[in-house]
Amino acid sequence: MESTQQIKNFEKEFGRIKTIIKIGKIAIKAEWSNIPIGEFPITEWRTFPLEVPSARFKYHILGRSLDDGTSEVIHLPMYIGEDICDAKIFEDILEDPIKTKEVAMIPAVTISTKFCGNYSSTDGHLTQSVAVLPIWADGTSMVLELDWFEQTEENNNAPEWYIKASGKLSVKEGFGKIKECFKPYPLVNFCHYLYINPISLGTHVLGEGQEHPNKFWSREWKFNQHEMMSDALDRLSETLNRADISVIKDN
Repeated sequence: MESTQQIKNFEKEFGRIKTIIKIGKIAIKAEWSNIPIGEFPITEWRTFPLEVPSARFKYHILGRSLDDGTSEVIHLPMYIGEDICDAKIFEDILEDPIKTKEVAMIPAVTISTKFCGNYSSTDGHLTQSVAVLPIWADGTSMVLELDWFEQTEENNNAPEWYIKASGKLSVKEGFGKIKECFKPYPLVNFCHYLYINPISLGTHVLGEGQEHPNKFWSREWKFNQHEMMSDALDRLSETLNRADISVIKDN
């Protein structure tokens, strides 16, 4: 099947890079210059960077932790301006393999899911399960997972947390993996949340969503049913799975 969606990154001015996502007859254009270490969209207790542990997992439980200190981190672009325009803009950009290599390690699209709920209707203790899907311009992806559990009153040590990272996956495999991460849990007062960068990709596929006070994840889509969350991911997957992706820097 012929691809109808492509992604390009290019540098029009020094230090200012644009990502262009072609979707049929339109293109989503997002500008960025800053690429700090990414974070999971979780606000309880502390922040958690997007880590890829050398052992593919690390944890902290009951005052003990496994951390060999050799984790890699994933940097995310901080998009500062977005626009939806005619797809012709994509065709006007010529590829330069040397400049392309300079930004190839930065994900062009990043999607995150979060599942929150309480253990019971009486104790109020919270659990959150978060998964992040960075998608690179070479058509590969990876899934990073964070499970966070608030301790009970009988055990008031620091919250337990676990971080896991997959190997490199295709975009299709990445969506399949991230869907496995939000299977229903026996919790109460639960909600599903979805975060998408660039935001314009999310609004194009899913609608406006709601503002969210996070520097990386400033827009969220909330779902009270597992089926609605699954449908939203399927719609995003259909948009991105056919990607023919390239990265461009063009001074």
